[in-house]
Amino acid sequence: MKLKIRILTGFAFLFLCACTSKEKHIVSWSFEENLQNETLERVSNKYTPIQSLKTNAEFVAGISGRGLRTDGYSTFINAKFLKEVSAPVSLEGWFALETYPTDTAGFFSIEKDSANWISACINQFGEPMISICNQGEISWYPSSIKIEKFKWLNVVLSISDNEAALYVNGESIALAGGESFKKPDSFTSALIGRDTREKNIHIFPITHINGIIDEVKIWNKTVSESDLNKKEIESLAENTPNLAVPKVRFEDDFNRPKYHLLPAANWTNETHGLIYYKGRYHIFNQKNGTNVYLGRINWGHFSSSDLVQWTEHRPALAPEKGYDQFGIWSGHTVIGDDGKPLIMYTGGDGKEFGMCLAYPEDEELISWKKHEGNPVVQGPPEHFSRVDFRDPYLWQEGDVWYMIIGFGVEEDGVDKGTVLLYKSTDMKNWEYLHPLFTGNRPVDDTGIFWEMPVFWKLNGKYILLVNPTPHDGKPAVAVYWTGDFLNERFVPDQKMPRKLEVINRMLSPSVALDENGLTTAIAIIPDLIPAKMQMKQGWTHLYSIPRTWDLVNGKIYQKPHPAIQKLRKDQTSFPEQEIVPGQNLLVSTGKHQLEIIAKIVPQKASKFGFFIGKNEANGEETKVYFDLETNELLVDLTKSSNNKSIDRGIEKGEYELNPEKEVEIHLFIDGSVIEGFIDGKDGFTTRTFPNYGNSSEIEIFADGGSIILKDLKLWDIQSSDNQTDF
Repeated sequence: MKLKIRILTGFAFLFLCACTSKEKHIVSWSFEENLQNETLERVSNKYTPIQSLKTNAEFVAGISGRGLRTDGYSTFINAKFLKEVSAPVSLEGWFALETYPTDTAGFFSIEKDSANWISACINQFGEPMISICNQGEISWYPSSIKIEKFKWLNVVLSISDNEAALYVNGESIALAGGESFKKPDSFTSALIGRDTREKNIHIFPITHINGIIDEVKIWNKTVSESDLNKKEIESLAENTPNLAVPKVRFEDDFNRPKYHLLPAANWTNETHGLIYYKGRYHIFNQKNGTNVYLGRINWGHFSSSDLVQWTEHRPALAPEKGYDQFGIWSGHTVIGDDGKPLIMYTGGDGKEFGMCLAYPEDEELISWKKHEGNPVVQGPPEHFSRVDFRDPYLWQEGDVWYMIIGFGVEEDGVDKGTVLLYKSTDMKNWEYLHPLFTGNRPVDDTGIFWEMPVFWKLNGKYILLVNPTPHDGKPAVAVYWTGDFLNERFVPDQKMPRKLEVINRMLSPSVALDENGLTTAIAIIPDLIPAKMQMKQGWTHLYSIPRTWDLVNGKIYQKPHPAIQKLRKDQTSFPEQEIVPGQNLLVSTGKHQLEIIAKIVPQKASKFGFFIGKNEANGEETKVYFDLETNELLVDLTKSSNNKSIDRGIEKGEYELNPEKEVEIHLFIDGSVIEGFIDGKDGFTTRTFPNYGNSSEIEIFADGGSIILKDLKLWDIQSSDNQTDF
């Protein structure tokens, strides 16, 4: 209660200092009285619409009372003035940013029309500035400061007839003036939370801010630095904003997983750098917290004590001007010679890529410092014509560190995937050796470029796992060879690689030893849905449950990590019974988070398996089944959703069963993701996006003959209740 009184008192004092008690605001929003997608404008006592793709605008704790939570691409206010406004005019608001924008974005903008406006904005590196558009010509007036994310900011834009001034937390930071200064002669509206300038990448708007907006006011008066009470502003700014994504954002999204790991919102790519350090697991990820597309990539960061419940932290690394301004791309985290973790990542400046180091500044691995000598490897060796190389992976042999980097080469007119091998004794000075191993596309169909390599030793053998990029109309896939590391080269045991999964929607695993010495992997499971759907749902991609690996006769055996069992509740069991064609066994309905272990003898059936996400009334169903005549495992998505924009094909992989032998099928169903394990060794993954929440029935079926269900156990799986600490 004392804190709230101090904040409210502070606001009364601040605004009396900024404008005299006789001055009345033209417009004032405090975000206290709100409707579904409207907020009260206090001067006119009318509600102002809030633009957003969200069903309901999100209101969270602000600098005083409540504030408006934005998403980075769709939420803003477009307010029309009751009458035209002329200079002098000033705008003020409080803002807290979760991320920097993808492009220059507006805190607020005051405009006459789309060709004449003035904006207080911030660029992708956190630098605030003034932008002025006069008759369609934009001029930029940058500041020399960089503002902090996850902090409260008081932003004031003051406009007179001959200049515009920008203040952040009571200090003048940018000025537009002089003989060249031109401004609109009047203003008709204001935009709050985005720039007037419209710019998209594909369909995604990129001039919005992502954070909290509160206490926005506009009045007919200029403001100088002496008008602002810097001490009071600084006192208010000491309050810590809560930038956690509101739970209401996804509470009705039945397709969003609840016990799988994924960021709180927006875009993610691959995971990387899984480690166990000082009693906690850490994993990093390709993260665009600002929007829902591949761009403006940071290194996101999660940690967990048990591989089940994760806390999402602030990004460990973000792009800065220079060698990584184009993005902090994939890489690896290892424990260095001093017993402390370090990151090796791919940094891009828009022209070429380099390998870059970063070191932790605390034991919790929250803050990281980039190596002053970055990049430690700048571009591929000169005799290669290709410039894109990325995704370093490191391991140690004795006192020597080795690093492989994903690449592609041309040999005898044939493009092939490869990984380039480097070595070092200090991780700062690297010597290029040669390709560790190169594919042979005409023979092994491993594509023209390899991403996200892994070189992992298990049971005395090395596993070289790579992800060939899409080629010849074929999607990305994770494949691997086993073999030996001899004379600084990889010597495979077999010419042809194996697929990591029977049906491979899971890519780019991050691999580490868990606290008990089990080889453990977590990987990305992409959505493969249209951009419009991604933007509407507000999140993209997720990660697999943790899996354990074993190597048996040159093959990776995969099982769900035993840690996931702690999420089980409310077990249901089915006794041994025969299932005949046309009489499916209903095992669950109305639930979206389940684990199922079924033991089945195929007998004389030609096909058998599961209907998942079924609703006979609306026709939606996903069919996961074995075809004993073609020796295949298939996922039939042709009826999986009534959303016609989704690709609804059939996924399949070779798989042979003995009809007289019992097979164990272990399924994890979590909203739109299905992960499966066969006989504790083979994995498969798929995604399904039903259009209706009541498409939730799960049945077992048989065609062409009966099957014997020897045993079935089903558990409700509770949410892992993942957290954020920002």
